[in-house]
Amino acid sequence: MKPARISNAAVIFLGALLVTFAGMSNAATASKSPSDKHSVATRPDISGTWERTPDDWFGENPDDPVHPGGPMDLKASYAAEYAELKKKEAVANAAGTPIATTSSRCLPEGMPTMMAALFPIQIIHDDKQVIVLGEYLQQVRRILLNQAMPPKEKLDPLYQGHSRGHWEGDTLVVETQRVRTDVRFYDVPHGPDMKITERLRLRGPDHLENQVLIEDPQVLNTPYHFTFEYKRSSYAIQEYVCENNQIVIDSEGKASLNLE
Repeated sequence: MKPARISNAAVIFLGALLVTFAGMSNAATASKSPSDKHSVATRPDISGTWERTPDDWFGENPDDPVHPGGPMDLKASYAAEYAELKKKEAVANAAGTPIATTSSRCLPEGMPTMMAALFPIQIIHDDKQVIVLGEYLQQVRRILLNQAMPPKEKLDPLYQGHSRGHWEGDTLVVETQRVRTDVRFYDVPHGPDMKITERLRLRGPDHLENQVLIEDPQVLNTPYHFTFEYKRSSYAIQEYVCENNQIVIDSEGKASLNLE
């Protein structure tokens, strides 16, 4: 009889154990349910080629686009520097000797100008990264998903900076840091601690929205917020090679075209 009593106790113990494990499993499943919307299968497909919209987003001159969020709230010294630059540009343009730009120097636009998509961009993504290809100068931007941003001192400054992203429901949230300080956003400089935060989401099957926030305590009095809007395109981006041997830049930084 004694062995029988031990067996019954064991059965009761195992039953209780199974109930406990089942409860833990159900609790784990319940805890995951809110994040199911972040799964790969349910994420919106933002891949494809995108062009800026509306077609006249740049204003009157595509070579001198308007700031997408209106005038930037620059600190006094940077505001004065920017105003002086625009005066010099106007004089040089009127004289037919425009001041050399990153474009005439065949340098990448960098962030966030690349996402302005003066030329079309293409987005490719999977569960580990998002790749943005810019037709202009064949620029490449890589956004690593679900990875922590390394300390700034361990990141080398890059034209596109270093980007880390994650999905919040139907929105891709991206943080970018350590953009090279010689990169300009429509002629506006920035400091080494500039941080760019983007929130990309589909507003419709063929409409992509990118809400951008720039924080830069060295240059800006207040954070700068604006939105890039894109329309889906059937265009296939092409190779774009900058033939910089045709651009001549003189000692004053003025550019001209050499067709010889």
